[in-house]
This record gives sequence, C-alpha cells and structure tokens, in this order.
Amino acid sequence: MITEEQYKKAIEDRKKAEDIISQYHQESNERFDERYQEFEKGTKPFTDDELRYAAYNRCPCGHGLAYPKNCRLNHFWDCSAILKGIADTKVQHTGKLPFMFYSIKSEDQPSARGATTRGPVVPQVKKDIS
Repeated sequence: MITEEQYKKAIEDRKKAEDIISQYHQESNERFDERYQEFEKGTKPFTDDELRYAAYNRCPCGHGLAYPKNCRLNHFWDCSAILKGIADTKVQHTGKLPFMFYSIKSEDQPSARGATTRGPVVPQVKKDIS
C-alpha cells in the first residue's frame, strides 16, 4: 500500500521533473531562435546536417524542401537552397509552407523508406517568354 508520505514525495518529484523539462524546452527554443536569427541576417546559412529534408517534395527550382532541425511546431517547409544560402535568384522558389497547412513526409519517417530530396540538384533556369 502506498503511504501518504510516498504520494507527497512523488508529487514533489513530478513538479521538479516538470520544471526541468520546461526549462529544457525554453532553452532549446532560445538556441533555435538565436540560430535562425543568424540565418536571417545572412551571417550563417544552414548546413545539410542542420536540416531535415522532405522525402519526395521539391521546390520548383529543383532542390528539396527542408526545415531546420529543432524548430518549433509553428515553423514551415522551405527551399533547401534558400536555407543553405545557395539559392539561384533567377529561378522560381516555393513560398514558406507552414506545417499546420501542409502535410509533407520528411525523410526520417519510416514510411519514407529511405527516400530523400537531399543531394545535388541542377536548378531549372526560368525561361524568358517573349
């Protein structure tokens, strides 16, 4: 039988654990925000190791869609060439595709069966229609 003392101790331990978990998530979010600000300022593009790629979906430019690892649930898919700072401005790129509105399978999902849009891609040049 569980005593009242054991119960109170478990409640106290749970509170401590929840505080640690909350602090961990807060610090993780702060690190991501700092890293994303470096990207937005143009001082530090993302590397392939920092990105999670789509299994099948690509930007119209030919590069895979991706998002930075450790981002929040309100983030979005974007062209990996933009995220890596190698986007060709002469070609069309996708807009940001928020997670809440787009269901895109990522390369790390078991159902992707190893599919990925990582790797070198020759972007398609926009044709001048005159």
